[in-house]
Amino acid sequence: MIIKSLLSQDLYKYTMLQVFFNDFPGATAKYRFKCRNDVVDLRPFKEEIEEELDALCGLKHTTDELDWLASQRFFFEPFINYLEDYTLKRRYITVTETKESLDICMEGPITGTSPFEIFVLKIVHEVYTRNVNPPTDSLLFAGKQVLRNKIIDFEDFVNDNGFKPTVIDFGGRRAYTTEWHEYVVRNLAQRGVIVGTSDMDLARRLNIKAIGTFAHEFVQTFQGLNICPVMESQSEAFQCWADFYRGDLGIALSDTLGDKKFLIDFDPYFAKLFDGVRHDSGDPFVWGDMMITHYKAFGIEPMTKTLVFSDGLDFPKMFELAKYFNGKIKVSFGIGTNLSNDLGVDALQNVIKQVQCQGNPTAKLSNNINKTMCEDEDYKNYLIGRLNQL
Repeated sequence: MIIKSLLSQDLYKYTMLQVFFNDFPGATAKYRFKCRNDVVDLRPFKEEIEEELDALCGLKHTTDELDWLASQRFFFEPFINYLEDYTLKRRYITVTETKESLDICMEGPITGTSPFEIFVLKIVHEVYTRNVNPPTDSLLFAGKQVLRNKIIDFEDFVNDNGFKPTVIDFGGRRAYTTEWHEYVVRNLAQRGVIVGTSDMDLARRLNIKAIGTFAHEFVQTFQGLNICPVMESQSEAFQCWADFYRGDLGIALSDTLGDKKFLIDFDPYFAKLFDGVRHDSGDPFVWGDMMITHYKAFGIEPMTKTLVFSDGLDFPKMFELAKYFNGKIKVSFGIGTNLSNDLGVDALQNVIKQVQCQGNPTAKLSNNINKTMCEDEDYKNYLIGRLNQL
């Protein structure tokens, strides 16, 4: 089995799931898998992927896992009780072949479909890896050498610049293998390079901090719930999150509907209420300066806020950003593929995005057009038209 625990996924899946369970337990949603690598054909691996999904749907939380979840200050007793009998339902996910690719779709209750995301990404990536780029002694040796060099580079940066960047492992979804991911996280944590990981299972077993808030799908969900006009959906999502977590887990995500709309919605109330903002597309230097200007316009001291950079980072880019923003605003760095899959083989650029909620289309309109995802062209064009009027 690739997935051995229901905690083997990002923290933000459970923080969002808790809100869905509490506030919208009857809502439905649809999610679609997409491989951004044009030349990769995943169809030969369909049977293996389905076998892994069958095994995944047989997992339940152990007592130790539930105790760990209960020890996290932001998970509440009704949710823990709900998770005690929680299982993923195989009927909510289908794997089919099209003429050119493998189609993976999750559809059903949002509480039963949203959690599939990270598991499916891990399964598809590792099935692909063991068939196309299986582990060898020479490959793993090369990966360990690259990791050692990263640790040395990090320590040299700290010694040369007199400050230590805050680094978080975000590498679970595109790790070379789950075993390699654990090796990397364990070593980076032991050497003090990372302060935590988004992977709950690794956080629990390695006794490090689990880190995460919410993803694009949380904001997208409010486009389809029919509880507010679409152009108010992002503000509604931010308000719901703030009402539920009461100031905890306070990092907002900026690019579900583009930067211009985010700045309108992230008014003085939210700018003061949230601890900071996460960057996931577009030029990070331009974006960071934009957020500093935004905070200053509201009389907010930028050094009281945090920018989390998480878009395709590697160590050299992180070092550039850390030096550029040092003393201007607090920053941290969520690094994924460059930590968990840097062995000289190509990583798949797999994503899963919500495309419907309550039967209504939803969209992510990223600053990077390659990250935009919407299955309803009319709805996407409507949104773009409305946003262009701002």
